[in-house]
Amino acid sequence: MNKIWKLNESKSNKLILIREKVIYKGNPKIDDLNRVNSETTDFSFLKDLFSIPYSYIKQIENQKGKNYIKIFFGKDSQEKLYIDNENIKNEVFEFIKSENKNLKYSSEIPSIKNYAKGQLFALLTLTGIFIWSLYLAIQIESGVEYELVGHGNPGITGVVLIISNLGSLKIIVGYIILLVLAILALKNKLKSRSETEFLKR
Repeated sequence: MNKIWKLNESKSNKLILIREKVIYKGNPKIDDLNRVNSETTDFSFLKDLFSIPYSYIKQIENQKGKNYIKIFFGKDSQEKLYIDNENIKNEVFEFIKSENKNLKYSSEIPSIKNYAKGQLFALLTLTGIFIWSLYLAIQIESGVEYELVGHGNPGITGVVLIISNLGSLKIIVGYIILLVLAILALKNKLKSRSETEFLKR
């Protein structure tokens, strides 16, 4: 059974086609897009469509309020089906769900830890570097001298030492600015947290 969605306003995928247990997406030429309808049986005229066989799919996410369905497939690949209309997006998800009884369905609001782990990790890393560099800055201001031993890339230690030489006042001011930006990013991320439907293998 073929299922076709034409999304003429989309810039990412004007056509979503599900045929013979394969999801196709892409931006065909207008003339080719107009040729596609429920009676079409030969799709060979459609060139350069991206395809994801059902058998490759590991997980599908449909988050309320987001304008895409996220598909995880293969080893570490992922692709998004951009659909601005929430009703059509849910229709696409439900169709895939109905055709994949072997995928386990669940629905939940992701935990703060899982949903914003990137922002939380950045915040913790920033704070760790701040504490380390501030400690060294205070030591340097007290007369202690530090130098890097070894050759090649100094790595994180070299970066922290460079920051430390800016002085404790500049480090504190810089940290406060970066901390505010990190908290705002975390806040914006958490605002978008909403109920998400999952299909998992």
